Order: sequence, then C-alpha cells, then structure tokens
Amino acid sequence: MERNSTSRWLPTTTKEIESLGWDQPDVILFSGDAYVDHPSFGAAVIGRILEREGLKVAIVPQPNWQDDLRDFKKLGQPKLFFAITAGCMDSMVNHYTANKRKRSNDAYTPDGRPGARPDYATVVYSNILKKIYPDIPVVIGGIEASLRRVTHYDYWSDQLKPSILIDTKADLLIYGMGEKSIVDFVREIKNGTPFHEITDVPQTAFLVDKSGDYKTNTEWEELELNSHEACLKEKINYAKNFRHIEEESNKMASRKLIQSYKDKRIIINPSYPPFDNQRAG
Repeated sequence: MERNSTSRWLPTTTKEIESLGWDQPDVILFSGDAYVDHPSFGAAVIGRILEREGLKVAIVPQPNWQDDLRDFKKLGQPKLFFAITAGCMDSMVNHYTANKRKRSNDAYTPDGRPGARPDYATVVYSNILKKIYPDIPVVIGGIEASLRRVTHYDYWSDQLKPSILIDTKADLLIYGMGEKSIVDFVREIKNGTPFHEITDVPQTAFLVDKSGDYKTNTEWEELELNSHEACLKEKINYAKNFRHIEEESNKMASRKLIQSYKDKRIIINPSYPPFDNQRAG
C-alpha cells in the first residue's frame, strides 16, 4: 500500500483519521508511552503488524486520565477492539525507585517530564474504556500485563494481587512478545469467529466461569495452579505456583496453566514453541 505524506504514521487524531478516508478504525491502541514509530516500542510494532494484516489502526499515546476523559473518547470506538499497553516499562518501575521514591523524569515522555501516565496504567486505562464502551472488547499486553497474568506479589503495596485480568476486566491478555498471537487472533476474527470464542490461540490468557466451557487445543497438557485464595492463605502455595510458572516459561513445549479465583478460572494458554531455522527463515 502506497502511503502519502499524511499517512506515514499511525493516526492519533480525528483529523488524521479523516485524511485517510476512514469512517472508523478497526483497532485503537492506548499506550503509556509517547508514540515513537520505532521497533523498540511495542505499541508501534503491534500497530504496524495489524496494519499489515489489512486493519485500520489508530493510536492514543499517553491519554489524560485525570480530566473529563476526552482522550479516551476523541477517536470514538473501534470496529473490533481496544488494545492497551502501559508502555516499554512497567508503570510502577517507571514511577518509583526500589526505595519507593518518586522518580523525577520519564524517558518515554517528551522532554522527560514525569506524570504523563498513571500508576498501574493498564488497569486504569482498561477500566476507563470498559466504563465508556462496555460492549467493546479490550485486549491488554506488554510487560505490565505479562508479569501479572496470575496471582503476583505487588512490591509497591506489599500484598498478593490476583491476575490483572480481574482488576482490568479485560477480555483478553496477550503475554510475552505478542506479534504472532495478535496476528493469529485477528485472522480468526477476519474469518468470522466471534471475539469471545477465540480461546485457543497460544500465548493468550482469559477468564471463564468455573463451570463454563471453552474451545481449546486438546493436545495441550494442563497444570492446575494453587488458587488465588490458597495463595493468600499459605505463602508456600504461592511459592509453588511461582516455581511452576518459571519452569513452564522455559520449556520447549509448555503446559496450559489454570488458576481459580472465586467463581472464575484464569486460563493461560502455552507459549508458541521456539522457531527452528526453517521457520525463522
């Protein structure tokens, strides 16, 4: 596709969207970082990959969450879903030192100014979008979401928190390097599969009711982790979970992980197998 001078970047405003002749974006990305169209920025990479799949992608960098939320409304709603990342860094590491002192600058914000994103940015952005557009699916990803996909110790509040899927109310989590997962996912959507029925893509996580059924790969082995409630009750249960998660993360063929939280189950599909030389070429 030939791109003119007004469409070299992913659009960030309604004026730029109109200049492209779009009625509505297919996907709107929200990022805690400034928009830098470079492969070291995950939002830009995912945006370009979705664009290559034929989707119309817009991006909202560092939306203001403290005013009337106009940044979350300015592009309207996408046809397919919202996508959220806190940015290249976990927002809490971005904001605080190991001694919990507030940092004075932000390397991923223009002029290095601090305060352009909230604490726990993924949670904040997702809850705002879910409140404004309750019927539009939300996909979360990036380092902040990846590290919190199951019960995790939150250093900043000194407590165990449940999967970030609980606090964000997100419909899907893509963990790790999400390029292949997001492509396989959107291809399913383009083939006509409803969003919430796409539950067999590797390197994704989602919530289901404890008694609910969902489509899965029957060849995947499963591992039931200790529930969130069991982790709160006994520290050793959390330690055992941590060991299993680390072991599965380093396997050539990992297992699907399942963790209970109240009346829900968190399903974490295994990661993609490593590329071999033929596939990498």
